[in-house]
Amino acid sequence: MDRQLRIVDLVPRRRAAYALLLAAGMAAIALLEAAYLGMTALAPLTTDGRVAAFDLEGEGSLAVWFSSATLESAALAALAAWAIRRHTPDQAPGQAAPRILLVAAACWLVMSIDECGSLHEAFKELMSRGTGSRLHGDGTLWWVIAYGIVLSVVGCRLVWELRRAPDAVAALFAAAACYAVAVMAELAWIIPHKGQTEVMLEEGCEMLGNVCLLLSMGLCARHAAISAENLAQSRLTRASEPRPPAKPAFAYANVELAGTSHG
Repeated sequence: MDRQLRIVDLVPRRRAAYALLLAAGMAAIALLEAAYLGMTALAPLTTDGRVAAFDLEGEGSLAVWFSSATLESAALAALAAWAIRRHTPDQAPGQAAPRILLVAAACWLVMSIDECGSLHEAFKELMSRGTGSRLHGDGTLWWVIAYGIVLSVVGCRLVWELRRAPDAVAALFAAAACYAVAVMAELAWIIPHKGQTEVMLEEGCEMLGNVCLLLSMGLCARHAAISAENLAQSRLTRASEPRPPAKPAFAYANVELAGTSHG
């Protein structure tokens, strides 16, 4: 009978697989950026003067689909890491798997939905209307602050949880750096006048941050899978080791009789 497929079997072990993931993500981003550059050449051929699928800022574009799919995959990877940790062989009775992985999966899923539904735009308008202030510019700073607080708390807790997986931590820091550059570009702190270059910088860094986030969660799941397998193997090895034979009861009786006769 074939062995039933486990969650741990779905997690790649070789680092080359994650290097390929990063390379594929960067190649996809480069293609999306190139398509955006070529959009101006194709625009005269359309009736509305634009190619919505190639517009990095447009809703329902290929870039939005790519970001949403990447963040959803990151959520699934975090969920897989949590499930593996939950079923680790030496898990102490009553000890729960790290809940931060579930919280992180929920955050990445909300971010994925936000890519398609523009939840941050609605939040920006609600806060601007409710407070009577847009803080800076068009009110983008409202959702930047909200995102920053939530992601900073979740990120710091994840760094502590992943302290034994330095590659996952490095990918998480890379994602944070990419997001920071994207936000600064969105707020026009890097390029004062918004144009094609600013859009490419902002959206490119955001998509690269999403890829790095997926890479970090994948490496987290890899670390959890390897640890679980090592612990299971260690337990099997200890169980299979021969135990020293116990001395028969009559041997102790003979020792006692010998001591009595000498006495």
